[in-house]
Formats: sequence, C-alpha cells, structure tokens
Amino acid sequence: MKVIILAGGKSVRLPKSAKNIPKALVKIAGKPILQHQTDLLEKHGLNDIRFSLGYRADQIIKYLKGKYDYVIEPRPLGTGGAIKFASKGLEKEFMVLNGDNLMDINLAEFVRFHKKHPLANSMIGWFCEDARCWGLIKNKGIKVLEFKEKPKRKCQGLINAGVYILSPNILNSVKVKSFSVEYDIFPNLVKQEQLAVFTHRGKWMGVNTEEDVEIANQAWKKIKN
Repeated sequence: MKVIILAGGKSVRLPKSAKNIPKALVKIAGKPILQHQTDLLEKHGLNDIRFSLGYRADQIIKYLKGKYDYVIEPRPLGTGGAIKFASKGLEKEFMVLNGDNLMDINLAEFVRFHKKHPLANSMIGWFCEDARCWGLIKNKGIKVLEFKEKPKRKCQGLINAGVYILSPNILNSVKVKSFSVEYDIFPNLVKQEQLAVFTHRGKWMGVNTEEDVEIANQAWKKIKN
C-alpha cells in the first residue's frame, strides 16, 4: 500500500525547534519526526512511501537521500489539496499520515481492520483522556457518525489521530486546488456512511508547540519503533 506523508508545513509555533527547518525535521529523542514515522511504517511492512513537501523541501530531499518518493506542492494546498496532488495517478487505496504526529500505532493491524470492514475509507481515532483541546469523533461501533466541536468540560473520547486509508475517487468531485480533507471531505463521507474509525489506546501526540517538543522528548526516549 502506498503511504503519503504530509510534510510540507512551516511551524510558526516552533520558533526555536523549527528555526530555518521544516517541521518534519524537528528532532524528537535524537531523530527527526519524519524518521520516527518512516521507522514505524517500515516496522509494519509499509515501505512504499511518498512525501508531500512544501516549505524548505530541499532540506527534506537531502535528508531522504533518494530512499523515498516525493512531490513538491507548487503552493500551500491545505490537507485535502496536498493529498489530491500527492495521490495523482494512484488507482488503489492509500494511507495518509500527518507529518507532525508521533505514535506507536500498530499500522499493520490498521490495514487489516480496513480490509475487513465494508466501508470504503478508514481513519484512526486516538482515545484521549481529556479531549478539551480537540474535536471529538462520535461513532457507533466502527462507523463515524459525526465530528463534534471541542468540549468545554473535561471528558474522554476519540480524536482524529491524523492517519487515514482513503479511496482515490473521494477527491475527484473537488474542483478547487486548495481545500481541507477534515472539513471538505470527511463530513461528506460521514453522510454517505463510508468512514470507519479504528481505535488506538497507546501513545500519540501532535508536535505543535515548544512545550510539545519537551514532552515528546521525554516520552519518546522510552519508545523503540
């Protein structure tokens, strides 16, 4: 299965860690975020990887040393536009990873889950003890029913972990070049009852702030992909 990693972002909330480098090259526990992701993918037999690049793409290309495929966005396209641009020519379902997330998800198990259920598309939901900073996934069994706004009070629930398996035809109806997969695609899949959620209860975090970098450095020192 082809895997697309969205690694085109510039992080304005990481003025020290991401100074003059793309976010995907920020080091956590001694190695870049993108290396954590490719190590995890390869551990689970997912070796066909394509990077979607943008900001300071040359630095990531140099780091990859020709090991993986890549495309360079002509301009920022949003998550949906980046996926559509990077998946051009793909006829089979593919996996997508947001390029700023760390996780210990069993991706091979996620692929098996996707192949077994009857829905056309899948996402991973991380079980969060305090979901106030995140939108919640409302589900019935494996079926996603709704995406809810951030809760005002502390509560448990599933949040979007930024890992998907998608069918390429879901992007065909979008005519604009720049759009969001979260807001412009997923709600339609929910209405069509074509989006399943796989629950992950292990480690996961998005690296968005300097505080996140500090927390991740401590947590990921203990993890071996």
